Amino acid sequence: MSGARTRQALSKLYPALRGPLQQVRADVFGQYANLNLGRSGYKESKRQLDGVYINQYYQDSIATSARKVFPGFLTEEEERRRIKLIQLRRRGKGPPKKGAGGRSKKKK
Repeated sequence: MSGARTRQALSKLYPALRGPLQQVRADVFGQYANLNLGRSGYKESKRQLDGVYINQYYQDSIATSARKVFPGFLTEEEERRRIKLIQLRRRGKGPPKKGAGGRSKKKK
C-alpha cells in the first residue's frame, strides 16, 4: 500500500485506532510515526552535521595556535598596526576615546 492509500484507509477507521495502528506500522517498517500528519522535521534531524567538515576546511591559523602557547603573540601585521596607532596617538591624530567623538557633543 502506498502512503496516500494508507492514510485514506486509516482516515476511515475508528479515530481511536488510528494512532496505535500507525505506531505499529512505523515500528514494523522502521519509520517515524507522525501521528498528526504534519511536517515533523525528522528528515532534517537525521542529516549529518556540517560543523565537522567546516572545522576541517577552516583550520586554526598559525597565529591562533601561537597565542595559545604565547599569550602576547602578535603577527607582523598586528605589530605594525599597534606601532602606527601609538605614533598617531602621540601626534594627537589617533582614534577618539569612546564617547568623545565630535557627534556626541552638541554645540549650544
